[in-house]
Amino acid sequence: MPPIVLSGDLVASRAYGAGKAARVLSEVVNEVNTRFSKTLLVPLDVIQGDAFQGVAAAGPDALALVFRLQGGLVERTAGRLKSRFGLGLGTIDQELANVEDPSLLTGPAFVAAAEALVRARKERRQLVLQSGRPDLDAVADGTFGLVEFVWKRWSAEVWRRALRYDEVADIGTLAEELGVSYQAVHKQLHGRGVLAVRTGLAGMGALLKGVGE
Repeated sequence: MPPIVLSGDLVASRAYGAGKAARVLSEVVNEVNTRFSKTLLVPLDVIQGDAFQGVAAAGPDALALVFRLQGGLVERTAGRLKSRFGLGLGTIDQELANVEDPSLLTGPAFVAAAEALVRARKERRQLVLQSGRPDLDAVADGTFGLVEFVWKRWSAEVWRRALRYDEVADIGTLAEELGVSYQAVHKQLHGRGVLAVRTGLAGMGALLKGVGE
């Protein structure tokens, strides 16, 4: 699998409070680094309090990481903090073994991620991919655009259920935990687009994994 550089920053961190936002981001990044340690080639590192960067193996788990980070921020702040991501596919100039500080790395993938993040800010997007392949970038724009359209409308409670479903990966288990019927949980996850978002991100991740294979 090719590497994908994840560059991101917080949206509306000043309004939330820069110090509080930095603490929340650090907590979420630490949790994501632990949960996705096998996916991350270089752990996410917080930069200047409200930005972050890391390197992952391109594939479904890299986008599951993005989902988890976004949800973690929303869940902890009742929707007041969100992030945007610039994803860059390409080569990296250095070997990645034992590297823990992504700021020490350079290469086309980092340039692509930085340019994708600039575009995300300019276009008020939350997910932008730059791969050097117009066909792949167009598919990502369409997929990520739909994902954003759906999850921007989720309340903190919907995010909590989406994240828990992400953990247990079984509607029946989630229904049992909540003390409601399978049908009720499926109706909410389907109606709120949680299942569609997961499917879209997984499908896009599979395409990213196939690049270079």
